[in-house]
Amino acid sequence: MLESTDKPLGELDDDELMLLARGGCGEAFDTLVRRHQGRVLRVAGRILGQSALAKDAAQKAFFSVYRSLESYQARGRFRSFMYRVLLNQCLMEKRSAKRQELIRDRVAAAEAVNSNMTEKKILARERRLELERALGRLSRKLREVLVLRFVADLSYAEISEVLKVPVGTVKSRMFSGLERLRRIMGGQRL
Repeated sequence: MLESTDKPLGELDDDELMLLARGGCGEAFDTLVRRHQGRVLRVAGRILGQSALAKDAAQKAFFSVYRSLESYQARGRFRSFMYRVLLNQCLMEKRSAKRQELIRDRVAAAEAVNSNMTEKKILARERRLELERALGRLSRKLREVLVLRFVADLSYAEISEVLKVPVGTVKSRMFSGLERLRRIMGGQRL
């Protein structure tokens, strides 16, 4: 707990936790990681398409954030900062994983062999894989906007900060990305 505010770490905002971590409070950074790790993993998973790569990217992104403790400026924009670091890490992971599609297809085939899967689970998995393949066919710019909005649950303004583009560009990419996804998926409901 902070002596000056007597608030538990979980009640502090991200900037306060970063400042505490900078000051040597390891529990503060652990709290930050626990607070954001689920969404960070989901964003990385949607961008990279593989949970193993997503876990690596997320871990490396948190490590990069930790390394930046000394230079971090507390301005209420931690989420934007975190997702910019994550997107950069995802790009690096993607570059090093050229055989992504082959591995994903092998995993899907192995899952289909699992006799314990119900038809409902199989259909849900196939729809998810179809959506991931469709996302993979979008340009990086369109895919990033969609994933940051629907997986990371960032506002248009936050996405604008992360990608360093105007809000109008974010909205335009969102519209174009959704339209492109609908065409790729043959008009299926998203």
